[in-house]
Amino acid sequence: MRLISSLVVACGLSARLTSALGEKRVIAFPPDSLEQPSSTSQTVFSSTDQKSSDHFLLASRSERYAAPLLLSSSDDIAIHIAAQAFAHDVYRVTGIRPHIFNDSLPHDVQRAIIVGTADNEFVRHLRTSEYAEDLVGKWESYDVRVAEKPIHGVETGLVVVGSDRRGAMYALYTLTEQFGVSPFHFWADVPVRPQDNLAYLSSEILSHGEPTVKYRGLFINDEHPALWSWAAQRYKVRWGEPAFLPDMYEMWFDMMLRLKANYFWPAMYASMFDVDGLNVTEGFPKEPIPGPNQVLANNMAIVMGTSHHEPMARNKPEWDREGKGTWDWTNDEFLTNWWTYGAERAVGKETMFTLGMRGDGDMPLTGASNALVENITSVQQGILKKTQGKELSDIPQMWCMYKEVAEYYINGLQVPEDVITLFADDNWGNVMTVQPPGTEHKAGAGIYYHVDYVGMPRAYKWINTINLAKTWEQMTIAAAFNTTSIWILNIGSLKPLELPTEHFLSLAWDLDAWGINSVERFLQLWAEREFGSKDKEEVADIMMKYSMYSSRRKAEDVYQSLPEDTKPAFYEQVYLLCLFQTNLNKIYIAAERSNLYAAQGRNSANIYAKQATEAFFHDSELTESFHSMLDRKWDHMLDQTHIGWNSWLEPIKDIMPPVSFVNPSSYAREGIPIPELGYGVITNIRVTYENSRGSWPGNTAFNCAKGEHCDTPELLPLDPFGAKSRWIDVGAAGPRTTKWKVKSDDWIIVEPREGKVKMDGSEDTRIRVSVDWKKAPKSGKGTFHLEASDGSEVTILVPVSNYSRPPKSFSGHVQGDGYVAIEAGHHVGNTSKEAYAFHEMIGYGRTLSGLEMFPRTTQNFTAGEGPSLSYDFWAHEAQEVEINIQIGPTLNFLGKNNTLAFGFQIDDQPVKTINPIPIEPLGFARDRPYNKPVAIGAVPKDWIEIVKNEIREVTLTAELDKEGEHKITLYGMTTGIVFERILVDFGGIKERGYSYLGPPESVRV
Repeated sequence: MRLISSLVVACGLSARLTSALGEKRVIAFPPDSLEQPSSTSQTVFSSTDQKSSDHFLLASRSERYAAPLLLSSSDDIAIHIAAQAFAHDVYRVTGIRPHIFNDSLPHDVQRAIIVGTADNEFVRHLRTSEYAEDLVGKWESYDVRVAEKPIHGVETGLVVVGSDRRGAMYALYTLTEQFGVSPFHFWADVPVRPQDNLAYLSSEILSHGEPTVKYRGLFINDEHPALWSWAAQRYKVRWGEPAFLPDMYEMWFDMMLRLKANYFWPAMYASMFDVDGLNVTEGFPKEPIPGPNQVLANNMAIVMGTSHHEPMARNKPEWDREGKGTWDWTNDEFLTNWWTYGAERAVGKETMFTLGMRGDGDMPLTGASNALVENITSVQQGILKKTQGKELSDIPQMWCMYKEVAEYYINGLQVPEDVITLFADDNWGNVMTVQPPGTEHKAGAGIYYHVDYVGMPRAYKWINTINLAKTWEQMTIAAAFNTTSIWILNIGSLKPLELPTEHFLSLAWDLDAWGINSVERFLQLWAEREFGSKDKEEVADIMMKYSMYSSRRKAEDVYQSLPEDTKPAFYEQVYLLCLFQTNLNKIYIAAERSNLYAAQGRNSANIYAKQATEAFFHDSELTESFHSMLDRKWDHMLDQTHIGWNSWLEPIKDIMPPVSFVNPSSYAREGIPIPELGYGVITNIRVTYENSRGSWPGNTAFNCAKGEHCDTPELLPLDPFGAKSRWIDVGAAGPRTTKWKVKSDDWIIVEPREGKVKMDGSEDTRIRVSVDWKKAPKSGKGTFHLEASDGSEVTILVPVSNYSRPPKSFSGHVQGDGYVAIEAGHHVGNTSKEAYAFHEMIGYGRTLSGLEMFPRTTQNFTAGEGPSLSYDFWAHEAQEVEINIQIGPTLNFLGKNNTLAFGFQIDDQPVKTINPIPIEPLGFARDRPYNKPVAIGAVPKDWIEIVKNEIREVTLTAELDKEGEHKITLYGMTTGIVFERILVDFGGIKERGYSYLGPPESVRV
């Protein structure tokens, strides 16, 4: 008999802890025993000297010990599958595999892990099981604790009790995550870090009540070409055969359960989940026999469903293969029988039945009306009542209000009380509708959400482009309005969307664990689990920035510092995303520079055309680096085309954006020589400057609006509170190396003042022009004069406005460059009203953060009476200005009769009520050039531009009656408005033209 008492003592020493994301830490890795094992055989018993220990020892590598598991043979098979996974995870961590017993233990076992459901007699007979009675009847809840003498012969037990089969399973998977086994151990190659000892903290109780969301789901969608091609190659599938079979789905369901998901819409481009694996060469089975995927899902406790346009547990490829007649209600007899087959096939299998009817292939139903689709749903419910042998209230059902069906709902569609109303986002992460406040719906409501999409106004299905702060903001709105019966996420092919997938499911499992500004904490915990604690802050910072603007921070240093076994997981989930986005930006920026510079006559157009070309081919090299790693484990997973994709339909291959080359051996010359106009100049240089497409010397069509007879060019005005400098480029435009030098007024600072250009454009120079404000005039224009060794000359005027500094008593932003730009988080006042106040959500939006009124309720303040944000700014002149309040792209999710609103006030002028979101719908978008006719649904008429830019701009005009201090006040009226930026345009923004993010924030004093 091996004694492990020394190890028990060692367990009382310091032990490293780890946690599952959002869960209490209960697993430790105690230091090893000093006593060496005397035998190499595994034991399943322990010393009785456990009562003084702070830990319940689960496994020890040096002692070759693992606590056995005891289960009830009458508990569901899914619990036994989870127990096998638990035992395997213990083995992966310690090298020791626990034994698993059913109903009883060998007589000499004194310590064991006891697993069961609260209503099982096995658990009821535990000596200290009173607490388990509280779990009976609850949904997916659990309790884990150490108990003394729980059953006869066992001195100490770790008792794992679930309220139901998934409750017990989630408890086991929570423990294994704390062992260090990531939910993505297979799907993202996260290594399992070996430990000498595993222990449970004896004084701790790990418990979890019912989850925030009852059904938490994933949807494999748009799986071609990535996931399907990967599976076809991995499992050696011949063309035309199914690629997604139990070998793949077993690993998929394992991941889902570890992520605490329970509901699944399977891939449906070319797959028949309930049929694949059966022999259908002679047609579908006459009797409705469940296929192996369907059996596996039920055995692993996955609730199966079908997507929003696939009713009654039958999917579209089944219809394509077997359907007869048209897919509309003129074919009601055939469809009724066809759906009955699907319902009968699902008998005894935990299933959420999709109801309703849309058109074939995600299109509107021909001849649809509210009355028609309500009648169809009634027929479907009749089928369910006949086939399932249950009351309708006991049969999980949902009806998805997606695209055109959302318009039916707004116009009065009646959803039966026992059917979950599944609302949807707008495909771009903006919740369209929540459970209408003040109404009751017995089955509840849910949200279908996207992190992958194919459709209008364009698709996104390549890599992760999701802002986690926005996901938190939108899903907490859903929860605030009791829209928590289902949350299901469209994840495309999963990779590389592992991070937003887990974040979404973590919110669905326990929203209370993730409060406002929890994204950074979530990322740190995620990074620690996936890559270790050393770089968790750095990795979290990278991904926090990535989720806002696809990362402006290099991840290479972190990658190089990681252990070799961790590098693949980091490469897949972090580093490659940064590399791809950086390279893609390089392609488009270099391509457009080549086109601009070519139009300006600059030889360096060729440099950027080559850079764009090299980056374009480097994209395929990055893809291959991913496909080739780990002996090509993930071959084809990034096959998705993504360059040159400018509509809803993907191109067949990546298409490089247009680039321009110029002949570097020819001089730049413009037309007929007219010396007094500067035309016909033969030159080796081109001078260009900020915010202009023109080039000098001479004349081009872009040098001024007239196209010819242009005035002397001039920079945008400079002032002490705007940009510190302007730039002027000197570029090669001919075959000769050419020197140049600059003369200017003494108050104009030019850096550098001289240089040369070479034929290939490699020594083109960007000159910075700034001002010595102590010497500069109050206003006026200085002169920048460039002379070149080939005789070329260019004069550019430098206008200035030398504004005085505001008084020291002023605190706020100052007009500069003809505008004031203020981040919403940089307010001078934030006042609350009753229980309502604005809170900042770090990382939300496009630049810094967003501010929203909390709590989320139906409260609607009168304009000027709610909580407020105030912003002070200093204007250098009195004039009419355009004010742009930038808010998040939220929709009127409370319904068309409860439009979102905020109040706006400038100085002491009257408060205006602003309803920023139009109630007029965009409606059906049909026959648009280059776009498939598609029903967009109940989104507002401005929706296309809003989602393209991820911002809604509310434009107002105001009269500033004086120079000096002014105040903008924004008042909360309804929930859901997120303020991002405030722009006050004195003409400087409009003069500069379009910019995606807008101008930099103004100076604050």
